Amino acid sequence: MDWLIGQDFKNTIMRVKFWGVRGSIPAPLTSEQIIEKELSLLERIEQDGGMRKLFGRKPKKEDMRRYLQSLPLSLKGTYGGDTTCVEIQTRNSPLIMIDAGSGARELGRTLVGRLFGREHNLNPLNSDESKKRELHLFFTHYHWDHIQGFPFFTPAFLTGGDKINITFYGKKDARQHVSDVLKGQQQYPNFPVEWGDMPCNTNYVELPRLDNTRLIGIGNALVSYQQLSHPDSVFAYRISSGGRSFVFATDTEHRDIPDPRLVQFAKGADLLYYDAQYLPEEYPGKSGTVTGITPKIDWGHSTYEWAVKNALAASIPIVILGHHEPLRNDFGLEELAERATAFKNQQLSLPENQGKLLEVHLACQGLEYSLTAN
Repeated sequence: MDWLIGQDFKNTIMRVKFWGVRGSIPAPLTSEQIIEKELSLLERIEQDGGMRKLFGRKPKKEDMRRYLQSLPLSLKGTYGGDTTCVEIQTRNSPLIMIDAGSGARELGRTLVGRLFGREHNLNPLNSDESKKRELHLFFTHYHWDHIQGFPFFTPAFLTGGDKINITFYGKKDARQHVSDVLKGQQQYPNFPVEWGDMPCNTNYVELPRLDNTRLIGIGNALVSYQQLSHPDSVFAYRISSGGRSFVFATDTEHRDIPDPRLVQFAKGADLLYYDAQYLPEEYPGKSGTVTGITPKIDWGHSTYEWAVKNALAASIPIVILGHHEPLRNDFGLEELAERATAFKNQQLSLPENQGKLLEVHLACQGLEYSLTAN
C-alpha cells in the first residue's frame, strides 16, 4: 500500500511514512464494511465490462492484480484503522518517530525486521554505526490514542546486546513527567509488563510550552516545536534536514483565521500533515451527518477547509489530511478528499492566492513520501 513520492533513493534526504492516521480510537474494518467493499468492487467489475472482457477466459493473477491496483483505495484496500504514528528517516541521523498510537505496533515489527535483517539499522538512511539502535520519539500530547501502541512496540522489549536506546520527548508539565505518563499506562492492572521492567534504555526530554525557539539536533536533522490549540495543549513538530522540511500538526483546532502560530512555524515547508477529522458541517453539529448533532467546538480538531487555508497561508505545496474520524468509512474519506480538492481549487482562484500551488492528499496507513535534495 505504499505510495512513494520521489523514487531517487540515492539523493533522498528524508522519508516520511505514516503507520497510523486514525483519530481518537482504533477503527478496524467491520464485516459489514468489508461486504460493502466487496459489493462495490463487484459492481465496478460489471461496470468495466465483466470478468471475461477484463481478463479473458482464463484470468491471470498478475492481470487481476494490475486491475485492482488501478482502483481507488476504498475498493482495493483501506485507509487504515490504527491511531497516530509516524516514522521519519533522515540522512545520517538516528530514527525519529512522532507519537505511538496503535500504529506503533506494526512499525515496531518492521523495525525488528530491519535490526535483524540486511540493514542492521533502525534507520536505513543512517550510516553512523553508533546510532543504529537509537530512536527519538516525540509526543504531540499524551491523550491515549497517541500513546496506546507503545506497550506493543516490539523493539522496546529487546534484551542484552540487542536492546535499543529510546529518548522520549514531550510537554513539560508540573502535574506529570513524560515518564509518569508512560508508567501509568503500564501500571497494574492495565498491562502485564510494568514500565520498570522494560529492557530498553530510556532517556527523557521535557519541552517547555513557551520556548518555541528551541532547536533539537538529532544527527543531521533539526526538530522544532510549536504549541497549538487542543484540550491540555498539543505540540506541532517540524523536522528539517538538508533544506527539506516536514511539519506535523495533528489534534489542532482552527479558529476563524489561519492560525498565525502554525503559519509562521510551518512557512515554506515541503509537507504539512494537518488534522481534518470533521467536515465543515460536522464541526458545529448537524443531524444526519456521520458525527451527529453534537457540536465539536472545543474538541480540539479541525476540517479540510482549514487544512487548505493554513497550507496556502504558509506557502506549502502539499497538505496531507489526517487524524480521520473513526466513524468515517473509506468511501466517506474519499468523499471528504473530493470536497477538499474542490475547495482547494476554489481557494486557488482567489486573488490573494494567485501563483500559489497546492496538492491535497488523503493520509493512509503505508503512505510514504521521499524528499530529495533540491
